[in-house]
Amino acid sequence: MRVYVEAYEVLPPEATEEPDFIRIDVTGLSEGEVQDVINIVRELMKGTSYTLQLHYCYHDEDPVKPCNIIVLETV
Repeated sequence: MRVYVEAYEVLPPEATEEPDFIRIDVTGLSEGEVQDVINIVRELMKGTSYTLQLHYCYHDEDPVKPCNIIVLETV
């Protein structure tokens, strides 16, 4: 299983540019290290609307097993 911290920029419907997306692999990091990554991503996304989430990806173990997404916050 791989674990990612992800952030998706939420743009208004009339926006013409592509939204920003951040994905950082935190597989094997301690809880404290993952929290540090989350704080860095928050700082990078500051001033935008975004959804921050943890993505537990099981496709390496079983290609048909679905991912588990935990939304941490929507700003």
